[in-house]
Amino acid sequence: MRLDHARLIEHERRFPAGEKDGYAGFVKYLETLRREFYGRFLETRIPTQPSVNEVIAAFGAPPPQKFSEPYDISPEGLEQISKTVQRKYVVRFKNIRRSWSILLQHLPELMIEGGPSRDVLEMSTAHGATLEILRHFGHRAVGNDFANFLGRRGGADSRFRGVNEVDLSAVKDDHHLNRGDGTVENWPYQPIVESLGLDVRLFDAGHVPYPFERKSFDTVICFDALEHYCHPRDWMTVIEEFVRLARQSVLVITNPVQGHLVDDVDYVKHFHAFQQQMRQFSREGFQCVHAGVNRNQLTVYKLMRTHAPRLTPAE
Repeated sequence: MRLDHARLIEHERRFPAGEKDGYAGFVKYLETLRREFYGRFLETRIPTQPSVNEVIAAFGAPPPQKFSEPYDISPEGLEQISKTVQRKYVVRFKNIRRSWSILLQHLPELMIEGGPSRDVLEMSTAHGATLEILRHFGHRAVGNDFANFLGRRGGADSRFRGVNEVDLSAVKDDHHLNRGDGTVENWPYQPIVESLGLDVRLFDAGHVPYPFERKSFDTVICFDALEHYCHPRDWMTVIEEFVRLARQSVLVITNPVQGHLVDDVDYVKHFHAFQQQMRQFSREGFQCVHAGVNRNQLTVYKLMRTHAPRLTPAE
């Protein structure tokens, strides 16, 4: 039976971490999975994309039990998210596990109990799971989001605009999310984020510069969202803005090219050009230190400041 949003949250309350035996059952399942998954790899040698649980099991580092508690959302807030948020994003522990597995793999320096506190900006934070995790490890985390226009009939599609070409915050949309005056009226994830007390700033990420001073954050991260901001021909402009804000590192993971865009020669050409530019990135003291394949395409890039930028006489 397909559960609605309210019943999904109630189900998570009855079965913490999605298990009959609760969080303890989840940890036991990971221990079994860790053995079985590695054994299957040794037997088959077939390269497969590991699941979120398989990644967590490989690290032997499950999220703490406190994250298995469901979101505490008011009836009014629940009514709002039921209209706008996909069902899969209202189960807190699933959201946490997705973000936890990414951070374990690509930002291990932020996943250390008692480690140094960092200032982190996450672009397109949505339900805020990444911010929750970062806060757990003592970091000062700020999120961003916005109600982008994706494939709206007769309206601007943010995936194909140029940077600063159309400021969506100045356009009133047909779903009554953007007021057209730079503010968002009914941001879909607002009830979730407010219930968690997270700091999320709403502004259009396809319009630069962002409302932060230069080098405001140690790390800037962006997961599966860059392709929503603008056409790939301008993605490097957005990356340059990330670097402007970052003191130490930038982690970007894009979605793979969607099936309906594979035959779009211009889109794919600029997507591949972006891949090469990121692998060879060297600017403001930042270099690409890691590039990875996710879902069978090169979509993971980590930039780090490896040396002080060389200044020109004018600077």
